[in-house]
Amino acid sequence: MKLKKLYLTALLSIGLLAAFLAIPSSLHAQNVVYETNDNWQFEVTGQLPVFINMSNHESYNSDGSDQFSTRIMSGFNPGNITFNISAPEMDGVSVKAIFQINHHLQGASIQNDGLFEGRIADIEISGDFGTINMGKGFGIFNSSSIGDAGSGMGIGRFGGPDAANATLGRIGTGYTYANFNPRITYTTPDLGGITLKAGLINPEKPDGLSNQITTTTPRLEVQANYLISFDSGSIDLWAGGMTQNVDVNSQDFDYNISGWDLGTRINAGGLTLTGTYSETKGVGADGLIGLNLTGSGLDQADVDASQWYTEATYTAGDFTLGASYGEGAQDANSTVLGSSPDVTNQLLMVFTRYKLTEQLTLIGEVQNFESDAQANYQAFIAGMQFNF
Repeated sequence: MKLKKLYLTALLSIGLLAAFLAIPSSLHAQNVVYETNDNWQFEVTGQLPVFINMSNHESYNSDGSDQFSTRIMSGFNPGNITFNISAPEMDGVSVKAIFQINHHLQGASIQNDGLFEGRIADIEISGDFGTINMGKGFGIFNSSSIGDAGSGMGIGRFGGPDAANATLGRIGTGYTYANFNPRITYTTPDLGGITLKAGLINPEKPDGLSNQITTTTPRLEVQANYLISFDSGSIDLWAGGMTQNVDVNSQDFDYNISGWDLGTRINAGGLTLTGTYSETKGVGADGLIGLNLTGSGLDQADVDASQWYTEATYTAGDFTLGASYGEGAQDANSTVLGSSPDVTNQLLMVFTRYKLTEQLTLIGEVQNFESDAQANYQAFIAGMQFNF
């Protein structure tokens, strides 16, 4: 039965892709920019991804039978609109304010219940000295791993037939989520291909009462990138780390949330290859700092986990085809705060992109997900993303 469903899913994927490719491409990208006479600039950018997700979740129902669902939903990135307000440059220093509003399409099978939020509210100061960001924005640890061509425009892992809001991409099946947090970061200018980034990030309080948990100092996150450019492409190498202390007053127990990662992304002609690996302590297989999809975040204290994925994409003209496989895993562990079992999450993705116009991209995705902590599923996804 499972093979039959996968076979029908593959046939449907090929059929929809053929229909996508039959549509001609035209038009060109627009920029929504306004500039005043005294060099203030106002720019609006954004994207709106919409997907139809047909998925079969094994043994999900209370009687042990499978549950099939069809949902119209957001992807890993929700719909968003970003406003950039740039002041005139003075003495080589540029200052910009960045605001982003995000709209998640779906609630947990509840109508008109998708999350509406602001992920970015940032002051950016740049010059020959580098770039300083102060406000709320994306984190640093695993950020280069997250910027892949597969989950970045698609859906990736999701939490079940009634998954709400943005999906997980490869969170828990390839990387730890950098998330959007209040932070202060500094990025060096290009130092002969090397860029260093460091930041103080508001610490995560694992889901306990605030008077029981103390997080005295911000989380420190760092990353170094080395970009090697050549005639037909580039190689991006990176390494990073993070550390944060958590004191649980009620149990007289303290532990560190920490991790390190390594990765590379090779671009040569139309081919892109990505490989990344990370290990964490205090962050479990779900790849969510301070959170646990199957229990308390404190259950993950001192748990050892790893994340990795590999991906290949090939782009020819307006068409992209890719495949990606990754895992997130944790070892069983117990402390006075709770316990975590052995867990392995595995996600195989095959995806297509077709640039119908400069603004509109058609997207297809087929998934097979297996986990010790969540019902296995197979999914076929088709959708589109409008960029402006």
